[in-house]
Amino acid sequence: MILAQELINYIWLKSMIQPVFRIIILVAATLIAIFLGLQFRRRLRARLKKTVLDTWIIETLGILIILPPVIIVLLIAPIIYDWGFNHFKDWIDGIGTTLKIDSGNLPNTLWHLFWTFFWTILVIALGLGAARTVRDLIVRSLGENRIDINIRTLIGRIFYLVTLIIVLFVLLSIWNIPITAPLTILGALTVAITVSIQDIVKNLFSGFYLLVERPFYIGNIITTNSVGVNYTGRVEDIQLRATKVRQLSGEEIMIPNAYLFNNVVVNSSYYGERRAAITIALPQDKFVKEETAAIILRELKEIPAVIPKPEPGVHFTSFAAQKVTLTLRFWISVEQTDTITDVMFALYHALPDAELTVTELAGNI
Repeated sequence: MILAQELINYIWLKSMIQPVFRIIILVAATLIAIFLGLQFRRRLRARLKKTVLDTWIIETLGILIILPPVIIVLLIAPIIYDWGFNHFKDWIDGIGTTLKIDSGNLPNTLWHLFWTFFWTILVIALGLGAARTVRDLIVRSLGENRIDINIRTLIGRIFYLVTLIIVLFVLLSIWNIPITAPLTILGALTVAITVSIQDIVKNLFSGFYLLVERPFYIGNIITTNSVGVNYTGRVEDIQLRATKVRQLSGEEIMIPNAYLFNNVVVNSSYYGERRAAITIALPQDKFVKEETAAIILRELKEIPAVIPKPEPGVHFTSFAAQKVTLTLRFWISVEQTDTITDVMFALYHALPDAELTVTELAGNI
């Protein structure tokens, strides 16, 4: 009795595991096909960008190159799911019926397939062009209404995705594929993928937050810290997954939006001016209380990039080892960091015996 019960449990467990295992294999095959398609697209775009082809054509070819591996997976899906060739012929016959393929009339079948592929390529090309045009028109019209650039970017991308979804439904109608088919596949993939893309989902929601809440704008200079290393640069693009930042040294870095959402970000461009400070150490015999401060402030007035308001100030800091130490504080524009260099040269010529040290570099930029 116990052996029979264990046998029943084993058979039941096997009957439950096998369908789940097959679904996992099918999902894995689909993800591999999409990954290969994206790799093909990346390499194709990299090569075509070196040619004279328009971006519209490059993007169209990039989409088309993704389709072959995905189509292959769809063709072998019954083999994977049924773990054999039992229903493969029925599956192929069903596809033939859907696409109106008549194996007994080869010329008409080839002609039908030719026009189907022709309309597919045409719809994809026109759809991508229409999506880009709609996005640009929306962004431009919102710019004329003085909507900030982050909101314009978000709305433009939403219209871009909506247009591509419409194009997808047109393609389904061309291939006579019922809407229930992609919805069923999407539902199966959603359950299997959700756990594996948690980080991507967090970055997407963080991207929506950055575009709507606007802690910084495209064009701002920001600083963020990662494992003890400060990254400072100008924001070039706020995408849904990551933010593109061009460092002041020239490198381009991609910062995940979830990281910017959960960590401190210093926006150096939020206000137009930043304070800088220079320490001036003079020998005691070269320091004259009123005259030295007046010389320093006079040199600053000769530099147009130094902001007059708030006014620069010279403060006594310390007196040690026969040296008088002063601290000069002044304000400069965030976009004119070379001003600090100009001030250093001016002070060097006015006070040749002084030791000059920059202690505040206008917000570490």
